[in-house]
Amino acid sequence: ANPRVLFSAGHDGNVIVWDLARGVKIRSYFNMIEGQGHGAVFDCKCSPDGQHFACTDSHGHLLIFGFGSSSEYDKIADQMFFHSDYRPLIRDANNFVLDEQTQQAPHLMPPPFLVMLMVILIHQDIRD
Repeated sequence: ANPRVLFSAGHDGNVIVWDLARGVKIRSYFNMIEGQGHGAVFDCKCSPDGQHFACTDSHGHLLIFGFGSSSEYDKIADQMFFHSDYRPLIRDANNFVLDEQTQQAPHLMPPPFLVMLMVILIHQDIRD
């Protein structure tokens, strides 16, 4: 990453890339979500080679920017989530959050795996 480059982003949905040495805006992006307005941008990270950067927003989206072809990313499903994302949670006697099924604190559970929305929907249809 280039120490002269700074990313700024915020709740207004704007992501701005700045050249600190020259004090100018290099590029700006607006996180418009069709039918929902804009999405607040929470975090941005630059790749080690400086060719790409990624941001996350308030809608749970991952935004990937960079140079070159996007064909590698075209293979990724439109909607993915961790298998544990929608599992019910409970609170114990001390008011700590636990996974309802395992009775473990979520951060102590094994790492979750990614699933695609279509796989889950097909699975639910078969069960019904």
